[in-house]
Amino acid sequence: MGQALREIHQVYDDKLDGMRGELETFYNLKIQEFRTGATRQNMESVHAKEESKRLRTQLTDLRDKLTDLDARNAALLRELETLRREKEERERELESENNEFKTEVAKLRAEMEAILRELQAIMDSKLGLELEIAAYRKLLEGEENRDGLRQIVDTIATGQQQRSQAAMSYSYQSSSMSSSSAAAAAGGSAGGSVAYGAGGGFGAGGAYGSGADSSMRVNQVTKGEMSAKTTYQRSAKGPVSIAECSADGKFITLENTGRKEEPLGNWSLTRNVDGKDVANYKFNDSFVIRPGDKIKLWAKGQKPYSASHLDVETDQSLGVGANVITKLVNPSGEDRATHVQKTTYA
Repeated sequence: MGQALREIHQVYDDKLDGMRGELETFYNLKIQEFRTGATRQNMESVHAKEESKRLRTQLTDLRDKLTDLDARNAALLRELETLRREKEERERELESENNEFKTEVAKLRAEMEAILRELQAIMDSKLGLELEIAAYRKLLEGEENRDGLRQIVDTIATGQQQRSQAAMSYSYQSSSMSSSSAAAAAGGSAGGSVAYGAGGGFGAGGAYGSGADSSMRVNQVTKGEMSAKTTYQRSAKGPVSIAECSADGKFITLENTGRKEEPLGNWSLTRNVDGKDVANYKFNDSFVIRPGDKIKLWAKGQKPYSASHLDVETDQSLGVGANVITKLVNPSGEDRATHVQKTTYA
Protein backbone atom coordinates (compact mmCIF):
# COMPACT_ATOMS: atom_id res chain seq x y z
CA MET A 1 0.00 0.00 0.00
CA GLY A 2 2.75 2.41 0.88
CA GLN A 3 4.61 1.39 -2.26
CA ALA A 4 1.54 2.23 -4.39
CA LEU A 5 1.19 5.58 -2.71
CA ARG A 6 4.84 6.35 -3.39
CA GLU A 7 4.41 5.44 -7.05
CA ILE A 8 1.29 7.59 -7.36
CA HIS A 9 3.11 10.43 -5.66
CA GLN A 10 6.06 9.98 -7.97
CA VAL A 11 3.75 10.08 -11.00
CA TYR A 12 2.11 13.25 -9.82
CA ASP A 13 5.51 14.82 -9.13
CA ASP A 14 6.67 13.95 -12.61
CA LYS A 15 3.53 15.43 -14.13
CA LEU A 16 3.89 18.50 -11.94
CA ASP A 17 7.53 18.93 -13.04
CA GLY A 18 6.48 18.59 -16.68
CA MET A 19 3.71 21.13 -16.31
CA ARG A 20 6.08 23.49 -14.46
CA GLY A 21 8.63 23.20 -17.30
CA GLU A 22 6.01 23.82 -19.96
CA LEU A 23 4.69 26.86 -18.10
CA GLU A 24 8.22 28.26 -17.65
CA THR A 25 8.93 27.78 -21.37
CA PHE A 26 5.59 29.38 -22.36
CA TYR A 27 6.08 32.38 -20.07
CA ASN A 28 9.69 32.82 -21.20
CA LEU A 29 8.50 32.94 -24.83
CA LYS A 30 5.79 35.42 -23.95
CA ILE A 31 8.27 37.60 -22.03
CA GLN A 32 10.63 37.47 -24.99
CA GLU A 33 7.80 38.51 -27.35
CA PHE A 34 6.82 41.34 -25.04
CA ARG A 35 10.44 42.55 -24.88
CA THR A 36 10.70 42.40 -28.70
CA GLY A 37 7.40 44.25 -29.09
CA ALA A 38 8.47 46.84 -26.57
CA THR A 39 11.74 47.37 -28.42
CA ARG A 40 9.87 47.75 -31.72
CA GLN A 41 7.42 50.17 -30.14
CA ASN A 42 10.29 52.20 -28.73
CA MET A 43 11.89 52.38 -32.20
CA GLU A 44 8.57 53.34 -33.77
CA SER A 45 8.05 55.92 -31.09
CA VAL A 46 11.48 57.40 -31.75
CA HIS A 47 10.78 57.40 -35.49
CA ALA A 48 7.39 59.01 -34.92
CA LYS A 49 9.00 61.69 -32.76
CA GLU A 50 11.61 62.38 -35.45
CA GLU A 51 8.93 62.48 -38.14
CA SER A 52 6.81 64.79 -36.02
CA LYS A 53 9.81 67.06 -35.50
CA ARG A 54 10.53 67.07 -39.25
CA LEU A 55 6.90 67.86 -40.04
CA ARG A 56 6.90 70.69 -37.50
CA THR A 57 10.02 72.12 -39.14
CA GLN A 58 8.47 71.73 -42.59
CA LEU A 59 5.24 73.34 -41.39
CA THR A 60 7.22 76.28 -40.03
CA ASP A 61 9.03 76.65 -43.37
CA LEU A 62 5.76 76.46 -45.28
CA ARG A 63 4.22 79.09 -43.06
CA ASP A 64 7.20 81.35 -43.74
CA LYS A 65 6.86 80.71 -47.48
CA LEU A 66 3.13 81.34 -47.29
CA THR A 67 3.80 84.69 -45.66
CA ASP A 68 6.28 85.55 -48.44
CA LEU A 69 3.84 84.39 -51.12
CA ASP A 70 1.03 86.42 -49.58
CA ALA A 71 3.23 89.49 -49.67
CA ARG A 72 4.25 88.75 -53.26
CA ASN A 73 0.62 88.13 -54.24
CA ALA A 74 -0.38 91.47 -52.75
CA ALA A 75 2.42 93.18 -54.72
CA LEU A 76 1.34 91.43 -57.94
CA LEU A 77 -2.27 92.44 -57.35
CA ARG A 78 -1.20 96.05 -56.95
CA GLU A 79 0.90 95.78 -60.11
CA LEU A 80 -2.02 94.14 -61.96
CA GLU A 81 -4.32 96.96 -60.94
CA THR A 82 -1.75 99.49 -62.13
CA LEU A 83 -1.40 97.66 -65.46
CA ARG A 84 -5.17 97.48 -65.81
CA ARG A 85 -5.47 101.22 -65.38
CA GLU A 86 -2.64 101.76 -67.87
CA LYS A 87 -4.35 99.37 -70.31
CA GLU A 88 -7.66 101.22 -70.04
CA GLU A 89 -5.90 104.53 -70.55
CA ARG A 90 -4.00 103.12 -73.54
CA GLU A 91 -7.23 101.74 -75.00
CA ARG A 92 -8.83 105.15 -74.74
CA GLU A 93 -5.83 106.71 -76.47
CA LEU A 94 -5.87 104.05 -79.19
CA GLU A 95 -9.60 104.51 -79.70
CA SER A 96 -9.09 108.22 -80.05
CA GLU A 97 -6.23 107.67 -82.52
CA ASN A 98 -8.33 105.12 -84.40
CA ASN A 99 -11.17 107.60 -84.74
CA GLU A 100 -8.72 110.19 -86.00
CA PHE A 101 -7.30 107.69 -88.49
CA LYS A 102 -10.78 106.74 -89.66
CA THR A 103 -11.61 110.38 -90.21
CA GLU A 104 -8.35 110.87 -92.10
CA VAL A 105 -8.93 107.71 -94.15
CA ALA A 106 -12.45 108.87 -95.04
CA LYS A 107 -11.03 112.23 -96.08
CA LEU A 108 -8.28 110.58 -98.14
CA ARG A 109 -10.78 108.17 -99.69
CA ALA A 110 -12.97 111.08 -100.72
CA GLU A 111 -9.93 112.81 -102.22
CA MET A 112 -8.92 109.59 -103.97
CA GLU A 113 -12.41 109.13 -105.39
CA ALA A 114 -12.36 112.69 -106.67
CA ILE A 115 -8.93 112.09 -108.24
CA LEU A 116 -10.13 108.81 -109.77
CA ARG A 117 -13.19 110.52 -111.21
CA GLU A 118 -10.99 113.22 -112.66
CA LEU A 119 -8.59 110.60 -114.01
CA GLN A 120 -11.48 108.63 -115.51
CA ALA A 121 -12.76 111.78 -117.17
CA ILE A 122 -9.29 112.44 -118.57
CA MET A 123 -8.96 108.86 -119.83
CA ASP A 124 -12.40 109.01 -121.39
CA SER A 125 -11.54 112.28 -123.07
CA LYS A 126 -8.29 110.74 -124.32
CA LEU A 127 -10.15 107.77 -125.79
CA GLY A 128 -12.65 110.09 -127.44
CA LEU A 129 -9.83 112.13 -128.93
CA GLU A 130 -8.19 108.96 -130.23
CA LEU A 131 -11.44 107.96 -131.94
CA GLU A 132 -11.73 111.43 -133.43
CA ILE A 133 -8.12 111.22 -134.65
CA ALA A 134 -8.92 107.87 -136.26
CA ALA A 135 -11.91 109.47 -137.99
CA TYR A 136 -9.71 112.28 -139.32
CA ARG A 137 -7.17 109.70 -140.45
CA LYS A 138 -9.86 108.03 -142.53
CA LEU A 139 -10.71 111.41 -144.05
CA LEU A 140 -7.06 111.94 -144.94
CA GLU A 141 -6.84 108.44 -146.40
CA GLY A 142 -9.87 109.32 -148.53
CA GLU A 143 -8.00 112.42 -149.73
CA GLU A 144 -5.00 110.28 -150.63
CA ASN A 145 -7.33 108.03 -152.63
CA ARG A 146 -8.26 111.11 -154.67
CA ASP A 147 -11.78 111.24 -153.35
CA GLY A 148 -10.92 114.67 -152.05
CA LEU A 149 -11.37 116.03 -148.55
CA ARG A 150 -13.86 118.64 -149.69
CA GLN A 151 -15.96 116.07 -151.54
CA ILE A 152 -16.09 113.83 -148.43
CA VAL A 153 -17.00 116.75 -146.20
CA ASP A 154 -19.74 117.84 -148.64
CA THR A 155 -21.07 114.28 -148.71
CA ILE A 156 -21.07 114.10 -144.92
CA ALA A 157 -22.76 117.52 -144.68
CA THR A 158 -25.84 116.20 -146.48
CA GLY A 159 -26.67 113.98 -143.48
CA GLN A 160 -28.32 114.91 -140.23
CA GLN A 161 -27.56 118.35 -138.85
CA GLN A 162 -28.14 117.63 -135.18
CA ARG A 163 -25.61 116.58 -132.55
CA SER A 164 -24.81 112.82 -132.73
CA GLN A 165 -24.63 110.56 -129.78
CA ALA A 166 -24.12 106.78 -129.85
CA ALA A 167 -23.61 104.23 -127.16
CA MET A 168 -20.53 102.14 -126.91
CA SER A 169 -20.82 98.92 -124.98
CA TYR A 170 -18.70 95.81 -124.66
CA SER A 171 -20.19 92.35 -124.52
CA TYR A 172 -17.96 89.33 -124.89
CA GLN A 173 -19.64 86.03 -125.69
CA SER A 174 -18.41 82.58 -126.75
CA SER A 175 -15.88 81.93 -129.52
CA SER A 176 -18.52 81.96 -132.23
CA MET A 177 -20.30 85.08 -130.97
CA SER A 178 -19.21 88.70 -131.17
CA SER A 179 -20.62 91.77 -129.55
CA SER A 180 -20.58 95.20 -131.03
CA SER A 181 -20.37 98.60 -129.48
CA ALA A 182 -21.38 101.78 -131.20
CA ALA A 183 -19.67 105.05 -130.50
CA ALA A 184 -20.56 108.28 -132.15
CA ALA A 185 -17.78 110.46 -133.45
CA ALA A 186 -18.40 113.77 -135.12
CA GLY A 187 -16.82 115.26 -138.23
CA GLY A 188 -15.97 118.91 -138.60
CA SER A 189 -12.82 120.88 -138.00
CA ALA A 190 -10.27 120.60 -135.18
CA GLY A 191 -12.16 123.22 -133.23
CA GLY A 192 -14.82 120.73 -132.09
CA SER A 193 -14.81 119.71 -128.41
CA VAL A 194 -15.08 116.12 -127.20
CA ALA A 195 -16.58 114.68 -124.01
CA TYR A 196 -16.58 110.93 -123.41
CA GLY A 197 -18.01 108.92 -120.52
CA ALA A 198 -17.28 105.27 -119.83
CA GLY A 199 -19.31 102.83 -117.79
CA GLY A 200 -17.99 99.41 -118.76
CA GLY A 201 -17.21 96.76 -116.21
CA PHE A 202 -16.80 93.02 -115.67
CA GLY A 203 -19.95 90.93 -115.40
CA ALA A 204 -20.46 87.53 -113.81
CA GLY A 205 -19.48 84.25 -115.45
CA GLY A 206 -16.34 85.61 -117.06
CA ALA A 207 -18.22 87.88 -119.49
CA TYR A 208 -17.19 91.44 -119.96
CA GLY A 209 -20.28 93.63 -120.01
CA SER A 210 -21.23 97.22 -119.48
CA GLY A 211 -22.73 98.33 -116.21
CA ALA A 212 -23.95 101.57 -117.80
CA ASP A 213 -23.95 102.95 -121.32
CA SER A 214 -20.70 104.51 -122.40
CA SER A 215 -21.25 107.46 -124.64
CA MET A 216 -19.24 109.95 -126.59
CA ARG A 217 -20.58 113.34 -127.53
CA VAL A 218 -18.90 115.48 -130.18
CA ASN A 219 -19.82 119.07 -130.88
CA GLN A 220 -20.08 119.56 -134.62
CA VAL A 221 -18.72 122.47 -136.50
CA THR A 222 -19.80 121.42 -139.96
CA LYS A 223 -23.31 120.38 -140.85
CA GLY A 224 -23.12 116.63 -140.80
CA GLU A 225 -22.05 113.65 -138.76
CA MET A 226 -19.70 110.70 -138.94
CA SER A 227 -20.37 107.49 -136.95
CA ALA A 228 -17.86 104.89 -135.89
CA LYS A 229 -18.85 101.30 -135.10
CA THR A 230 -16.46 99.04 -133.20
CA THR A 231 -16.99 95.30 -132.87
CA TYR A 232 -15.11 92.96 -130.56
CA GLN A 233 -14.77 89.22 -130.93
CA ARG A 234 -12.79 86.75 -128.91
CA SER A 235 -12.22 83.00 -129.06
CA ALA A 236 -10.20 80.46 -127.08
CA LYS A 237 -9.20 76.83 -127.52
CA GLY A 238 -8.64 76.20 -123.84
CA PRO A 239 -9.24 77.63 -120.38
CA VAL A 240 -6.88 80.58 -120.96
CA SER A 241 -8.46 83.42 -122.91
CA ILE A 242 -7.80 87.07 -123.71
CA ALA A 243 -10.43 88.67 -121.48
CA GLU A 244 -9.84 92.32 -122.36
CA CYS A 245 -7.73 94.59 -124.53
CA SER A 246 -7.80 98.24 -123.51
CA ALA A 247 -8.74 100.61 -126.30
CA ASP A 248 -5.87 102.95 -125.40
CA GLY A 249 -3.31 100.14 -125.77
CA LYS A 250 -2.19 100.18 -122.14
CA PHE A 251 -2.86 96.61 -121.12
CA ILE A 252 -4.11 93.17 -122.14
CA THR A 253 -5.89 90.91 -119.63
CA LEU A 254 -5.45 87.13 -119.63
CA GLU A 255 -7.90 84.96 -117.68
CA ASN A 256 -7.80 81.31 -116.63
CA THR A 257 -11.37 80.01 -116.40
CA GLY A 258 -10.29 76.43 -115.71
CA ARG A 259 -9.80 74.55 -112.45
CA LYS A 260 -6.04 73.97 -112.62
CA GLU A 261 -2.88 75.90 -113.24
CA GLU A 262 -2.01 76.58 -116.85
CA PRO A 263 1.70 76.90 -117.69
CA LEU A 264 2.40 79.52 -120.37
CA GLY A 265 6.17 79.08 -120.49
CA ASN A 266 7.62 80.12 -123.90
CA TRP A 267 4.14 81.13 -125.15
CA SER A 268 3.88 84.34 -127.14
CA LEU A 269 1.42 87.22 -127.25
CA THR A 270 1.29 88.87 -130.69
CA ARG A 271 -0.53 92.06 -131.66
CA ASN A 272 -1.29 93.34 -135.16
CA VAL A 273 -2.53 96.93 -135.46
CA ASP A 274 -3.94 98.11 -138.78
CA GLY A 275 -2.03 95.39 -140.65
CA LYS A 276 1.30 95.97 -138.89
CA ASP A 277 2.89 93.69 -136.28
CA VAL A 278 3.60 96.02 -133.35
CA ALA A 279 4.21 93.59 -130.48
CA ASN A 280 5.48 90.05 -129.94
CA TYR A 281 5.93 89.35 -126.22
CA LYS A 282 7.31 85.96 -125.13
CA PHE A 283 6.56 84.60 -121.65
CA ASN A 284 9.39 83.21 -119.53
CA ASP A 285 9.84 79.49 -118.91
CA SER A 286 8.22 79.51 -115.45
CA PHE A 287 5.18 81.65 -116.23
CA VAL A 288 1.99 80.06 -114.79
CA ILE A 289 -1.54 81.41 -114.46
CA ARG A 290 -3.54 79.95 -111.60
CA PRO A 291 -7.24 78.97 -111.86
CA GLY A 292 -9.57 81.95 -111.65
CA ASP A 293 -6.71 84.48 -111.91
CA LYS A 294 -6.71 87.50 -114.21
CA ILE A 295 -3.29 88.81 -115.16
CA LYS A 296 -2.73 92.11 -116.91
CA LEU A 297 0.16 92.55 -119.34
CA TRP A 298 1.00 96.26 -119.27
CA ALA A 299 2.67 98.10 -122.11
CA LYS A 300 6.14 99.46 -121.50
CA GLY A 301 6.05 102.25 -118.91
CA GLN A 302 2.28 101.97 -118.34
CA LYS A 303 2.11 99.73 -115.25
CA PRO A 304 0.77 101.79 -112.28
CA TYR A 305 2.05 101.49 -108.73
CA SER A 306 -1.34 100.20 -107.61
CA ALA A 307 -1.28 97.24 -110.02
CA SER A 308 -1.59 93.68 -108.71
CA HIS A 309 1.56 91.75 -107.90
CA LEU A 310 0.47 89.21 -110.53
CA ASP A 311 0.57 91.82 -113.32
CA VAL A 312 3.48 91.91 -115.75
CA GLU A 313 5.05 94.89 -117.49
CA THR A 314 6.28 94.09 -120.98
CA ASP A 315 9.19 95.73 -122.73
CA GLN A 316 7.10 96.64 -125.77
CA SER A 317 4.39 99.05 -126.85
CA LEU A 318 1.01 97.43 -127.54
CA GLY A 319 -0.09 100.00 -130.11
CA VAL A 320 -3.43 101.73 -130.81
CA GLY A 321 -5.51 101.54 -133.95
CA ALA A 322 -8.87 100.92 -135.57
CA ASN A 323 -8.34 97.25 -136.44
CA VAL A 324 -6.43 95.26 -133.84
CA ILE A 325 -5.82 91.50 -133.70
CA THR A 326 -4.34 90.07 -130.50
CA LYS A 327 -3.31 86.39 -130.35
CA LEU A 328 -1.99 84.01 -127.71
CA VAL A 329 0.29 81.49 -129.43
CA ASN A 330 1.79 78.33 -127.92
CA PRO A 331 5.39 77.18 -128.62
CA SER A 332 4.12 75.04 -131.54
CA GLY A 333 2.80 78.14 -133.29
CA GLU A 334 -0.89 77.35 -132.69
CA ASP A 335 -3.32 80.14 -131.90
CA ARG A 336 -4.84 79.26 -128.48
CA ALA A 337 -6.77 82.51 -127.92
CA THR A 338 -7.73 85.42 -130.17
CA HIS A 339 -9.15 88.89 -129.62
CA VAL A 340 -10.26 90.94 -132.63
CA GLN A 341 -11.21 94.63 -132.64
CA LYS A 342 -12.66 96.15 -135.80
CA THR A 343 -13.74 99.74 -136.27
CA THR A 344 -15.72 100.93 -139.26
CA TYR A 345 -16.63 104.51 -140.11
CA ALA A 346 -19.65 105.76 -141.99
